[in-house]
Amino acid sequence: MYIVLTLLERNDAPEITISRLKAVGIPEPLVVRARSVSATLATEVPVFAGLRTLAVGADEDRLLMVSLWPNSDAAEVKRLISRVQLEMSADLPPSGRIVALPALAPSGA
Repeated sequence: MYIVLTLLERNDAPEITISRLKAVGIPEPLVVRARSVSATLATEVPVFAGLRTLAVGADEDRLLMVSLWPNSDAAEVKRLISRVQLEMSADLPPSGRIVALPALAPSGA
């Protein structure tokens, strides 16, 4: 089993990434809104003692997609993740990054 994390740089078309994941057999992901450190500092931390320079250029929220993929063949996972990454990198601008991490789960889960 693998945990597939897809970090989107662009929030404008998550359905394209979801269709790419489904095309290689990765189950529909859970979509989580995430904030960068810069965005958090810009909105939630008082600006003092030089923190203002860290908050300059704060970006908007990002999307993080999380899937549990029951695939157990490491070579196939690497090949399919590489394929999705190539497609994401070919977008203009590139749409994000994808990684797969091996996960331990109790049998039957």
